[in-house]
Amino acid sequence: MKECSHKDCNLEVFENSNKCILHCEKDDWRHKIPYKELEKTFSETAIFSAECKTKLKHFWYIFKQQITEDKVQDFKNIIFPTNAELELKELENKILKFNHCKFTDIFYFNGLNNVQRVEFNSCIFGKSVKFEYIVFKEDFLFQNCVIYKDAELLFKDINFNGVVSFIKTKVKSKFTFTQVRFNDIALFNNSEIEDLFFENTFFRKELNFLNMKLNCVGNRETARIIKDSFEQQNNIIEANKFYALEMKEREKELEEDKKSGKNIFEWFVFKIHGISSNHSQDWTLALFWIFIVGFIASYYDFNLIQNSEAKYIHYNLSSIFKTIGLIFIILFIDRLCKIKDKFINKSYFIISFYLIYIYATEDYLLSLFSQTINPFSVMKTNDPINGIQLFFKITIAYLIYQLIISIRQNTRRK
Repeated sequence: MKECSHKDCNLEVFENSNKCILHCEKDDWRHKIPYKELEKTFSETAIFSAECKTKLKHFWYIFKQQITEDKVQDFKNIIFPTNAELELKELENKILKFNHCKFTDIFYFNGLNNVQRVEFNSCIFGKSVKFEYIVFKEDFLFQNCVIYKDAELLFKDINFNGVVSFIKTKVKSKFTFTQVRFNDIALFNNSEIEDLFFENTFFRKELNFLNMKLNCVGNRETARIIKDSFEQQNNIIEANKFYALEMKEREKELEEDKKSGKNIFEWFVFKIHGISSNHSQDWTLALFWIFIVGFIASYYDFNLIQNSEAKYIHYNLSSIFKTIGLIFIILFIDRLCKIKDKFINKSYFIISFYLIYIYATEDYLLSLFSQTINPFSVMKTNDPINGIQLFFKITIAYLIYQLIISIRQNTRRK
């Protein structure tokens, strides 16, 4: 009998492999229907070929033979094909550990209610993994694991009674919690998640998302939960980031309302708030708009021609059309370059508008510009003003307010 080449394994090799049925690769253990259809009809064993069924039965038979009377059941480096016939009655009141294991197929963990403690350490999941309708008695650790792209990690109708940890876990797709209750501490530190989604999820104790990398949130509730966690830790800078995400999700909700004719004015306010300062989170964006609107307003004032009685009589149209042409050239060059760096883009536009402005006005020291954006400048009673100038002044005052609030957000929100 030839033994498995895997370290500390005394089982005989499986088929033509140099490893046993637990440790050998199982890439060819495939069913013949799409994975999406498999999820719908997973309980129907008829979907597997006769050869696949035989291999599965043999695998789980050998797997169950490895379960001992020890309190701790530590499964190491096992490659799991599927859990179509997995039963965990033998693991009642035990501590279950999966270390450096690989799950090549869709995996459902629905029989863990009687397990005392569960740990997944440095495991790899190639397809979706789902935990449903379970009460975890003690700690649940899911650390240093990797969930591949397009493989959802789902927790549904779960009650966690102990510490829950997803420290340093990488979920390269959707990570979903629905109807879940955390009765103890939950840790997401140093995790990397593509899309996190909380729905009808409740937390009784501390949450920690420190150094978590998150590409997007599934809904506004998710952003609110993370924001609230950082606020409780007095980590205002991180809280503000998720406050901005919360506002963006609210904007999406208002987009849907707008389609049906509801909350149009509220949608408009949110849109302006986002464009002007990213919901009071980006002071450079507010400063950018102050420069752009200030240059346009100053240029408009410069081209207003007054008579001896200080009344506007006409505009310098040739100068206006010439400047509009230059602006279109700048926009065209920007489209050709396709610069993606936001800071470079902002700097490019500010410098370009400045060059156009001084070319048209010769206001090199920005005297007129400074007077236009100065919130403390006082107009004389006989100074003429029209509706367009009033609009510019209100807009600049709003942008200056957003600049102050955005800078202040680095320390606190209220």
